[in-house]
Amino acid sequence: MRAADLLVDIGPLRTSRDFRAVFLARIVSLFGLGMATVALSKQVYDLTGTTFGVAVSGMIMSVTVLAGSLWGGWAADRMDRRKLILWARASAALAFAGLAVNAFTPEPSLWAVYLCVAWDGLATGVSVTALMAVAPTLVRPDQLPAAGALISLTGEIGSVAAPFLGGILLALSGPGPVFALTAATTAVTTLLLLRLRPLPPVGDDGDEDDTDGDGDRDTGSPLAAFRFAVRDRVVGGLLVLGGINALFNMPVVLFPELVDKRFGGGEVMLGLLYTAPAVGAILVSATSGWITRAARPGRLLLTAAFVGGLAIVGFGLSGSAAVAFAALALGGAAGTVYEILEYALVQHGTPDRLRGRMVSVLTAQGTTGDIVGDVEVALVARWFNPAGAAVVNGVVCAAAAVVVAVTVPGLRGATLPREKEEEAGPDGPPGDPAPAPSPAEEAPRAAAG
Repeated sequence: MRAADLLVDIGPLRTSRDFRAVFLARIVSLFGLGMATVALSKQVYDLTGTTFGVAVSGMIMSVTVLAGSLWGGWAADRMDRRKLILWARASAALAFAGLAVNAFTPEPSLWAVYLCVAWDGLATGVSVTALMAVAPTLVRPDQLPAAGALISLTGEIGSVAAPFLGGILLALSGPGPVFALTAATTAVTTLLLLRLRPLPPVGDDGDEDDTDGDGDRDTGSPLAAFRFAVRDRVVGGLLVLGGINALFNMPVVLFPELVDKRFGGGEVMLGLLYTAPAVGAILVSATSGWITRAARPGRLLLTAAFVGGLAIVGFGLSGSAAVAFAALALGGAAGTVYEILEYALVQHGTPDRLRGRMVSVLTAQGTTGDIVGDVEVALVARWFNPAGAAVVNGVVCAAAAVVVAVTVPGLRGATLPREKEEEAGPDGPPGDPAPAPSPAEEAPRAAAG
C-alpha cells in the first residue's frame, strides 16, 4: 500500500458540489457550537452557583435533541430535506441570537437560557437527522466510507479546537459576544446550505409505499425503521451492537474520581484524559484511506468494536497516567474506525425513504445510551471501584463484538460498493448530469456566494 493511500480520501469533496457545501457548513457550525458550549456552561454556573444547574441545561439539550431527531426523522422521509435543513438551521440561529440578547441584559434570565437551549436542541435534532439522511444522495455509494471519515475528522478537530477558542473568547469578552458569534456562524451555515439542490425523499424500485421491497407498505410510522432493521441482517446487527456500545462504552464519567484517587495531576491530568480519545480519533480519521478501501468492512467493524472493548479494559487496569492515556487513545482510534464503517453500512443498507427515521433511531440510541450508560457505570463503580467499573464495561463491549460476529454472519460478511473508474458528476453518481437550477434557486445561491 502506498503512503498516499493512508491519507484521508477527499474524493467526495472533489466530485460533489453539494457535499462540499455540507462539509464547509459543518466546519463553520462545529466551531460556533463548540465555543457556545463553553460559554453556556459558564453562564449557567454563574447564574445558579451549582453544577446541578449546568446538568439541567445539558439534560434539556439532550431531551430536546432526542425529540427533534425523532420528529425530524419522520419529516425527512416525507418532505424536501433541503427545506427542512434550512428551516432548522435558521431556527437555531434565532436561538443563539436569543442567548446573546439575554446575556447582554443587565440581569440575564436563567429561564430565558433554558428556553433558548430547548429551542436550539429541537432545531439541532431536526437538522442533524435531515443532513444525515441526505448524505448518501450527495456522493457515490463507494464514497460513503470516505464521506464518513471526513465528517468524523471535522468533528474530532472541532471538539478539540472549538472549546479552546471559546474559552479564550469567553475570558476576553464574556458570554454575550460568544453567543452572538455563534448566531452569526449558524446564519453562515444556512447560507452555505442554500446551495444544495432540492432533496426530496425517493421511493425504491419505483414503489413509494414499499420501503424495503418485501411487500410491506410504509404508513410513515417511526416504527417502520425498527421493522426494517429486524429483517435486515446488516442494519439489525449494527443496531444491536451499537446499543450495547452506547451503554457500556468509554466511561468518561469516571475520569474525575480516577484522577483524584489513582493518577493524580489534578485538572491538567483530567484534561489530558478527556483529550486522549480525540487524539486517537484524529490520527485515524487523518489516515483513514485504508478504512475506506477495506475489502471486508463488516469484519473490520467487528474487529474495531472488539479492540475498543479491550482498550477500555486496559484503561481500567492501567497503573500509570501514560498507560491510561495510551489506552484511551487506542479506544478513540478504534471507535472512529467503527463509526466510519457503521455510517457507511447503515446509509448504504437503508432504503432512502427510511433513512430519516433510521438516523433518528441511531440518534435516540446514542442519546439515551449516554445518559443511561453514565448511571450504569456509576452504579458499578459503587459496587466495585472506578477501575473495576471500566474493566466491566470493556469486557461487555469486547464480548458483544464476539457474540454479534458469531450470531450475525450477515454483518460479518457485509461489503460496500468498490470504487468505480468513471468520473462522477459535480452533484452525484457517475453519468448523472448536474441538475440545472431553477430561476428560484439561482437568487439564493448567488446570495450565498
